[in-house]
Amino acid sequence: MTDNEVYITLRRQLMKQLAEYGVAVPVVAGYQSNKEGRENQFIMFFPVDESAHGWQGRSYSPNTDHAHHVERQIVEKTIQLQGFSDEQGDHTALDLTSLARMVVNSLPFVEAMRKSGVGVQRAGTIRTPFFINDHGDYEMNPSFDFKITHNRFINPITPVVHTLIQEIKQI
Repeated sequence: MTDNEVYITLRRQLMKQLAEYGVAVPVVAGYQSNKEGRENQFIMFFPVDESAHGWQGRSYSPNTDHAHHVERQIVEKTIQLQGFSDEQGDHTALDLTSLARMVVNSLPFVEAMRKSGVGVQRAGTIRTPFFINDHGDYEMNPSFDFKITHNRFINPITPVVHTLIQEIKQI
């Protein structure tokens, strides 16, 4: 899977399940290159790191002149999710973040993501730092991290060997 496929799956499922609990807030990717302004209440996520697990696997399904060589790697990403709220709505930033963490840990979310090819590991502790916003006011910025796993694939062009000639020569 590509990053975009993973993030689209994550965003769709998070929005769907939040809506099932009566919370219809935007869920945005925090790494977007264009800035479209800020909503009053929203949830933002972005990748923190990625690591590879185990050896890169290889498989072949040769036919004719092509080996149909596939290499796959299980990768684990840390995703950080943050909640923002102007405190004028029904939910505080911490409410949004806590609900999102419960959704990420829920069986329906984990199963839906698994069916899409993305594994979800338990979401961690919520951090509650404050920052000074663009109005000069203190604003809570709660966040938590969770890990996801998925496969990355490449398909090298590998020819099939048809004939092997062994020659033994005396030295």
